[in-house]
Amino acid sequence: MTPSNCNRTEVSTTPAPRDLRRLWFFSLLVFSLLFGLTCQRGVSWQDSGMFQWRVLTGDYVGRLGLALAHPLYIAAGQVLKYIPIANLPGRLNFFSGLGMAVALANLATVVSILTSRRWIGLLIAAVLAVTHTVWWLSTVAEVYTWSAAALTAELWLLVSLIRRPQWGAMAALGLVNGLGLCIHNFALLPLPIYAIAATALVARRKVPLWSLAVAAAAWLVGAGVYLGFTVHEAVKSGSILAAIHSALFGHDAENVLNVVYLSKYWAANFALTALNFVSVLTPLAILGWCRMRRRLGGPAAAALAAVTIIEILFFVRYPVPDQFTFVLPTLVMVAMAAGVGLAAMVDASQRWRKVAIAVCGLSIVLQPAVYAAAPALLRAAGIEVNRSRNLPFRDEARYWLVPWKHNEDSAERFTAAALRHAHGRGGLSGVIIPDSTSEHPLLIVRRRNPNLRDVWIQFRGAPLPEYDKNPAAFRSMLAHRPLFVVSPSQSQLSRQLLADTSIVGQPSGQPVLYRLKWESP
Repeated sequence: MTPSNCNRTEVSTTPAPRDLRRLWFFSLLVFSLLFGLTCQRGVSWQDSGMFQWRVLTGDYVGRLGLALAHPLYIAAGQVLKYIPIANLPGRLNFFSGLGMAVALANLATVVSILTSRRWIGLLIAAVLAVTHTVWWLSTVAEVYTWSAAALTAELWLLVSLIRRPQWGAMAALGLVNGLGLCIHNFALLPLPIYAIAATALVARRKVPLWSLAVAAAAWLVGAGVYLGFTVHEAVKSGSILAAIHSALFGHDAENVLNVVYLSKYWAANFALTALNFVSVLTPLAILGWCRMRRRLGGPAAAALAAVTIIEILFFVRYPVPDQFTFVLPTLVMVAMAAGVGLAAMVDASQRWRKVAIAVCGLSIVLQPAVYAAAPALLRAAGIEVNRSRNLPFRDEARYWLVPWKHNEDSAERFTAAALRHAHGRGGLSGVIIPDSTSEHPLLIVRRRNPNLRDVWIQFRGAPLPEYDKNPAAFRSMLAHRPLFVVSPSQSQLSRQLLADTSIVGQPSGQPVLYRLKWESP
């Protein structure tokens, strides 16, 4: 490109709709197969187990506030109950991969529109598919992948709206973002940018003023379920402000609004996040951002840059234990810019085209190899990945560093062993006080095993009352049942209960459960 036209927008031809549909369905098929073959087959730990339990029991609200209710995800999970393939937890794990496959198909299509080359869209989507967080979240029950599907659909509509302003595209953008809010509050982050873009188009008379009203109405329709939950919460609590607070922040306002401190888990999250960039995405994205305005024009480049900045800022200052999972929207934006960067290399010369394709292919092969080798490399370096108490059957390094989970069944094995351990075998079965990591897997596995249902799992203040409030009633209901805990360092155990008991492990080997022994009769 000569200096005289270096500031001009590069003209690109959008692939035919028929070709884009073929690309979308092909991408969906390929990535669904990847995640379907590598997803976990059964019950999962932590939040994934919680989602499995909430779908199983039809719990649309949860106990962490409306911001973590995800009602549309729970509703979709109800449909999976009627699919007679595998078990429900396994189906939900695959459902996460399906959501990510939709997101990648959307991304491939958007990048194809931006670069006028379908193969670039598919190649960039493939590089993103094997990044650590994308793959990791696509193999266990998680809501983030469907949130990414909504985000990529919104970006597709945003690009279409800016390129060819139409009130229908604006309304569709409002509707999809509203539906996205019913999946995850991530949908609120780019919403101001969409509103500014729509208002600018009206101000420039690209679309009529009434388009804003139609888009707002479409958003209200899409977000209707979530807004209805908020209204119900306001009526139930008697406080509109409390309901809005719950809808925006749940019980986690301090972390959501944090701007001053890092997570105490920052080192582990930094390491896991860094695995996403053992790829060609970052250098291609830098080149893409440099060429974004020239290729897409000022308005589209500004909108995509603004969304990218918002997603990055939210991620870097969100100090939660699983912070690395929140990099997913940022990775989507990086991949979109990488597509533009790849197109710039391809346009430079035939030689750079070959280099770009080779480097992308190498990246797709290199990333899984790094994940597979990472646990052994850490052990060779003498670095241990530990929790306050490592869970039986779970290799912590393997669990966090290796994204594919088809051969990871530690939650299944632990819960089966724990329930057998607490089972009375002719006598009184015990009561297990779980930690937050294990409570939902224990509930799920006990529910599907009728012969183990006489083992009690303490959950939400039942079946035993809170010990601190009424120790006598607690011990009376417990009677002679043995009392077990999953971890000797469980923070949710009451101080009074710990003071009145001692924790006893098994005589030898790693305990599956620890028993609480009363200090006095």
